[in-house]
Amino acid sequence: MQGSRIFFCAAFAIGSIALAESSPELILVDNSKAEACSDSLKWDTLPSQPTGISLLRPQPHMGARRLFGIIPNYRAEQTQDTYKPLSTAEKYEIARRDSFDWPNYFLMAGYAFQSQIGSGGFSHNGGLKGFGEFYARAAGDQIIGSYLTEAMMPAWLHEDPRFFRLGTGSFWHRFSYAATRIIITSGDDGRNRVFLSELVGNAGVVAITTAYYPTSRSAGQGLERYSQQSGNDAITNVMTEFWPDIRRRLHFHKSTQP
Repeated sequence: MQGSRIFFCAAFAIGSIALAESSPELILVDNSKAEACSDSLKWDTLPSQPTGISLLRPQPHMGARRLFGIIPNYRAEQTQDTYKPLSTAEKYEIARRDSFDWPNYFLMAGYAFQSQIGSGGFSHNGGLKGFGEFYARAAGDQIIGSYLTEAMMPAWLHEDPRFFRLGTGSFWHRFSYAATRIIITSGDDGRNRVFLSELVGNAGVVAITTAYYPTSRSAGQGLERYSQQSGNDAITNVMTEFWPDIRRRLHFHKSTQP
């Protein structure tokens, strides 16, 4: 099942790269049309620009909390000018939302069905009764993974589970930054540190979930699941970094159609 998630995420990541690389980061517009724009956009007049011209700067938007408008991703956050740490309650709230946001129930059903088919077929694996077991495993993976790596360990180790988008810079700089955030994070003091909640937390998730994966209990299989989970998290970070660019570009194309 983890392998299918990697494939799903990688497919969207390729699309993200293709679209974001060609999308403009700054758009010049006339101030007289500013009122027609979304409240989620901030307008800053530049002294070097002619009167009546402003620079459009994208601001945080709740749509970024769900990748492609579907996949819950409440760890996503804009880079802050002044770092503000999360309280323990806020870390648990992120885990709760990532675990129980309504799209998850449909996504887990899709993962469970795909896993059941890939393991020998729907009927061969118990039909509807077997589907319930696969669904329970998918739910267990999601809930255990979210609470362990986003709440419990970050609260204990005083680490920030959020992924802070850069939003600007070259494509490769943003790509490498996003991919390495599974290794580096901010502590509650705002300083960078090794992301133990992710690195050790994923190992804990693999160890715990082995209880209901009877065919994946060898060391090699555990290492494979750990690698898949870490890769999935890195791809999610990359998609999070570029998804607002893609959304703005899609909106731009839609608004320019006659």
